Amino acid sequence: MKIGYACTPLLLPFKTTRRFQLKYYSEDILIKYIKENLDDLKNILIYNNSVSIKLFRISSDIIPFGSHYINTFNWSEYFKDELLSIGTYIKENNMRVSMHPGQYTVLNSPNNEIVKRSVLDLSYQAKFLDSLGLNKTHKLILHIGGVYGDKPAAINRFINTFLNLDNNIKKRLIIENDEKNYSIDEVLLIGTTCKIPVVFDNFHNFCFADNIYTLKEILTRVKATWPLDDGNIKVHYSQQNSSKKKGSHSQTIIVLDFLNYYNNVKNFDLDIMLEVKDKNVSTIKILNVINELNGTVSIDELYNELDRYKLIVLSYGEDCLSKAVSILETKNSFIDLYSYIDTLLLSNQTPPFYNYSLNRAFKEMKESLIPKEISHFNKLYKENKYIGAKEYLFKLALRYNLPIYKSYYFN
Repeated sequence: MKIGYACTPLLLPFKTTRRFQLKYYSEDILIKYIKENLDDLKNILIYNNSVSIKLFRISSDIIPFGSHYINTFNWSEYFKDELLSIGTYIKENNMRVSMHPGQYTVLNSPNNEIVKRSVLDLSYQAKFLDSLGLNKTHKLILHIGGVYGDKPAAINRFINTFLNLDNNIKKRLIIENDEKNYSIDEVLLIGTTCKIPVVFDNFHNFCFADNIYTLKEILTRVKATWPLDDGNIKVHYSQQNSSKKKGSHSQTIIVLDFLNYYNNVKNFDLDIMLEVKDKNVSTIKILNVINELNGTVSIDELYNELDRYKLIVLSYGEDCLSKAVSILETKNSFIDLYSYIDTLLLSNQTPPFYNYSLNRAFKEMKESLIPKEISHFNKLYKENKYIGAKEYLFKLALRYNLPIYKSYYFN
C-alpha cells in the first residue's frame, strides 16, 4: 500500500506549475520553464522518497501549453535524458505516479471542438508519462464529464470517444466517480463496459449520497475492474471540512476518521491518494499511523513530529504543549499524539495565543536576520498583518535554510 498527495508539497521551495501568458510565448521561455519544472519534479520525488512517500500526482502543468496548438516544440526529445532520469528514479525507488487532467478535459461533451481539445490534452499527458519510460501502472485519472440533459446519451458519447482513443491513452486511462454527475454505480457500469479500471473516491461518494453500499462492497466491485498488470487499485481519500460547505476538502486528515476507513480497506491491494489541503504533511501523518498499526514506532520521529507541530500547539496555550509532551512520554503513540492535535484543530476557533507562536518563531530566527528584515517583520506585526508576518518569516527561513522552515506552523 502506497500513500501519496497531489502536485505541490508544502513547506518546500519546489513547484512544477510554472507557466506564462500565451502572448509571451517563445521556445526560449518554454525551454526555461520546462527545465525548471522538471528539475523541481526530481527534487520533489527525492524529498518524497526520503520520507517514504511512494505515490505522487504530477501536475498537468508540468509542460506549459502541453496540449496547445502553439506548442510544436519537441520537448520529449529535447529533454529526453532528463525525463528518462526521472523515470528511472521512480522505478528504482518503487514509486507510482499519475496525472489528473482538469475539469475542462471532457470526453462526452456534445461539442466536438471540446472533445477534440480534450483528446489532445490526454494525448499530451500520456506522452509525458511515456517519456518517463513508465509502464501502464502509472495512470491518467479522468471524470466522465457532464450530463447535458440526457445522461444515457452522455454516457454513450463517453464510451464511443474512449473506444476511438489511441492505445497509449487507453492503457493509462482510469475513471473516477464524481460528487454530482456520475455515481460509483454509473462509473462501474462504464468501466465494466469499456474495460477501464475504476478509481473510487470516498468523498465524492459521500457528497453524491446515492447508495448504501459498504466500503467493502464497493471495493470488491472496483477491484474486479483492475487487471493485475494495471497495478494496485487506486483510490482517492478525503474528508469534509467541518467549517465549510459540503464538498470542501479538509485542511488536514483527521486520524480517527481515517482509521475507520483504513480498517475497512486495509485487506484490499490498493494505493491511497490523499486529497487534502496540507498535502505531504497529512501523508506523513498517515504513514506514521499505519507504521504504528504495523508495530513500528520510531521514538525519534515521534519527537521530531511534535517539534514540527510545536508552534501550532503553542498557539492554543502552553498547557496544550505540556499535554502533548505528556502523551508522548506516557504512550509513545503517533495515533494518540495526532488525535490530541486534531481535537485542537477541530475546535474551529482562532488560536487564542496565535501571536505568541508568531513571536516565538520570530525569536528563534532573529539572530539569523539582518536589521532590515527585523524591521520589516516588526512593521507587519505592528500593523496587525499577522498572516503576512508569518508568510514573511517562512520566506526568510527558506532563504537562510533555517530548521524552523520545517515547522507545520507555516503550513
